[in-house]
Amino acid sequence: MNLKPAQLESFCKHPDPTVKCIILYGSNEGEISMLQKQCAVAVCGSTDDAFRYCQLRMEDISKDGGEIYAEFHSQSLIGGRRAVVVLNADNTLASLLKSMLPETTSENLLILTSSTLKKNSSLITWSKDRKDVILVGCYEDRETDIAADAEAMLRAKKLTADTTVLQVLRSRLSPDRRLNQSEIDKLEIYMGERKNVMISDIQNAVSDVAGANIEDLCYFTAGGDIAKACSMYNRLLKEGEESATLVRQLEYHFERLLETTAQINDGKSADEATKFFNLMFYRKNDFYKQLRIWNTEQLLSALNMLYECERSCKTTNMPAEQIAGYTILRLAKFAAKNNH
Repeated sequence: MNLKPAQLESFCKHPDPTVKCIILYGSNEGEISMLQKQCAVAVCGSTDDAFRYCQLRMEDISKDGGEIYAEFHSQSLIGGRRAVVVLNADNTLASLLKSMLPETTSENLLILTSSTLKKNSSLITWSKDRKDVILVGCYEDRETDIAADAEAMLRAKKLTADTTVLQVLRSRLSPDRRLNQSEIDKLEIYMGERKNVMISDIQNAVSDVAGANIEDLCYFTAGGDIAKACSMYNRLLKEGEESATLVRQLEYHFERLLETTAQINDGKSADEATKFFNLMFYRKNDFYKQLRIWNTEQLLSALNMLYECERSCKTTNMPAEQIAGYTILRLAKFAAKNNH
């Protein structure tokens, strides 16, 4: 059965023992990691419990999946349900699950995580109508999802914030919910006994590395500021960001430009076309300027370039940092040339 990430979080509060397997798949690796831990803790209490928690990697598993079968049917020496996690799962596990799950008497929970499985993969197709398997697609949050998630995280901490404060908070968050949750946790500690969040609290407690600086990279690149785009890219790499993650953020930015351009071509004003994106007030002038730099055909070409770049970044033995850097340089140079 298919569940949304929020529904899975509710499931974790009262795990159903008839559910034998949870498959977390999609491009949002941060959310997958966070949900995987939540599911495991819901079953075994702690990922530090070696008797009840086991983590395997797909590259270490034999063709017949014997390691998974053995761990899934093992019992804890101290009793209790076990959580068996398989990282980077792929479609070769379909035959194992098809033979193992329908006949199993194990009370343990198998958790598969994957950023490569697709909705039409045979494993996903087989699992979607089963009551003993939960499927959760995890994909990068769009602007409105990030804002809604941030507000929900604040509510969970019993913190309040007005619209302006939420906008500032949104500008510092990324599509990675795990990173966002970490920043909200920091904010809660910083607030102490206070509950009403102010802009100064956001500025002092919430890091902008995951969001605003990546957003800066997008604006520098699409706006044609070559030096700043290259400098920000190198800075983000040094601070631990992955090339593929940065490329995905650029994809979202160019997709937003493309969608806005399409709406303007249909007769809407720039303000009307960007209303859905909740564009930050201090970004509007730069965003509108980029709409004049890029036309529809050029935006489509830029997106094709970025999609190809992301695929290359995820290919083994390819120099991801250099490929992404070259792509950013090409886009920024083109924008600079068209910036009249």
